[in-house]
Amino acid sequence: MSATQPVKILELDAIQGWSLRSEAAASPEIIGLTQARLLRICGNLPAIGPAYGLDYGECGYEACWRALTDLPRPEELHETNFMGGWHAVGTHTGEYDTLRLTLGEMLDKWLPHSGFKRREGPVMYRYITDPRETAEADTRTEICVPVQPDSIE
Repeated sequence: MSATQPVKILELDAIQGWSLRSEAAASPEIIGLTQARLLRICGNLPAIGPAYGLDYGECGYEACWRALTDLPRPEELHETNFMGGWHAVGTHTGEYDTLRLTLGEMLDKWLPHSGFKRREGPVMYRYITDPRETAEADTRTEICVPVQPDSIE
């Protein structure tokens, strides 16, 4: 994350989605494998927004695609819901194996001085660029951390 891409606070809409679930934590390998499988499964479906991932920490990862309400869900996918709400959103440019560095900067350097605190819920990664069309060094991913105002005591 660079100084030209500051963290912003956005209220994100809830998303009803389809997902591939992994019981493993969101490592670059898990993200890459599950997103690649998701893109293959959904490859012939109309795009209604970028693919995204829900990172539940050590409890697992979901590679997600917004649900298409007028089409049946592919049987390999599960229904999932992203609850939305207030999020700190930072943009990561580069390889997936450095996503954790950008997330760490957001949590360790930005959040303590932001007037917000982390709230429950998964971190969402919105994959802005399509990895099938973009070199990994040039990929852009929004990292969305659920937050709430931190009351002054």
